[in-house]
Amino acid sequence: MSEIPKLLELERTEENAILRWQDGSEHTISWRDVRYYCPCAKCAPNRDDEDSATELRRMVESHVLEKPTVRAVGRYALTFEWSEGCSSGIHRFERLWEIANGTDPDHGKPYVHGAW
Repeated sequence: MSEIPKLLELERTEENAILRWQDGSEHTISWRDVRYYCPCAKCAPNRDDEDSATELRRMVESHVLEKPTVRAVGRYALTFEWSEGCSSGIHRFERLWEIANGTDPDHGKPYVHGAW
């Protein structure tokens, strides 16, 4: 993947994250999509096959729609804290860029535990 622009701002609305990038682009990602694409070891394997991905989507949809607390992780990622459900994922900026652009951030690969 080519280098993405620097993330300048994250605006939190009740339903979406609005991301503003250094190149002037702006993307909107629903909080439900952020939750669905959680990269943690508990959530990611649930996107490995169609049945479990459908069940994960149902679970995400069952949670109350909420605006999470957001924390920066170094200068490369964000983490989102929800009142219920998983808050373990570390979302690299590249991952958020891919989700915002409609690209599968997992690149069609199943989850693999271990060093990357």
